[in-house]
Amino acid sequence: MLAYVVRRLLYAVITFFGITIATFALIHSVPGDPISFFAGSGGTSLSPETLDTIRRQHGLDRSIPVQYGRWLSGIVTLDFGRSITDRRPVIEKIFEKLPNSALLSILALLIAAAIGVPVGLWSGARLGRLGDRASAVFFFLLYSLPAFWVALLLMEWFSVRLGVLPLFGMQSDGYAEMTTGARLVDRTRHLVLPVVTLTYAQLAIFARFSRSALAEVIRQDFITTARAKGIGSAAVVWRHGVRNALLPLITLLGLTVPYLLSGSVIVEEIFRWDGIGLLYFDSIRTRDYPTVMGLTVVTAVLTLLASVIADVMYGLADPRIRLEGRR
Repeated sequence: MLAYVVRRLLYAVITFFGITIATFALIHSVPGDPISFFAGSGGTSLSPETLDTIRRQHGLDRSIPVQYGRWLSGIVTLDFGRSITDRRPVIEKIFEKLPNSALLSILALLIAAAIGVPVGLWSGARLGRLGDRASAVFFFLLYSLPAFWVALLLMEWFSVRLGVLPLFGMQSDGYAEMTTGARLVDRTRHLVLPVVTLTYAQLAIFARFSRSALAEVIRQDFITTARAKGIGSAAVVWRHGVRNALLPLITLLGLTVPYLLSGSVIVEEIFRWDGIGLLYFDSIRTRDYPTVMGLTVVTAVLTLLASVIADVMYGLADPRIRLEGRR
């Protein structure tokens, strides 16, 4: 098991460096730089000499490999640098926004799993029947809907036409003067639309994955043997089939993290939810290289860590994985 964990960690480290190198190269390949961007957006005219001086102060006059090396040496000591836009420490800005994004992602994950897994198992236990086919079509259509379109549709109906939910933001005007109960209600109302937008596609994935896993398990020989012993069909499915079908869901939980992190960028921008997704979008728009790379590190570490934990948990649950790790 130790060799299996070490190998997974080694893959994660290699992947991490690949992600950071690719991101660093991509953001520097975009025309313009943060100094030119702010000089133009501020409405001031700076001489080329002044712009070059500012670039040297930020190390932007060096070659890309040298800039990456300097950035990487800072990351090793947990120094993420300072934002070019406001000179605040990048790590401070990230941890300021991270709880808001975590709230969205955790709620979306819990709701998707709580609804999608039971529905998928129910559908898998009724393979080929009308309910199974209807749910398959429904979840396929649900998964195919673009997130931005669903977000705009929800805003149109529930905010603009019906006026029952806030259009965007995290809180209403006068939030500071509200009582504790009123604040909770207000924050919940602002959470509904972004959480639904993040949840619907993941719900479809959980349902379809659970169905497929159970359908695969009930075709196994031990299920046929259990039925041959006279055990009822429902008992066979729920006692033996479901237990084994839930094992692959451990891996799915690890794969859910990247989806929620990437999806939050779109959702937070549309609903103006003040999290790391919105910070990511604004940092890319303003060419704030240190903040973009800091966010890349945090999201990459969270994604890879979730993947490694899922692999280890799956290895603990399934002895066959541990045996493969020894080869």
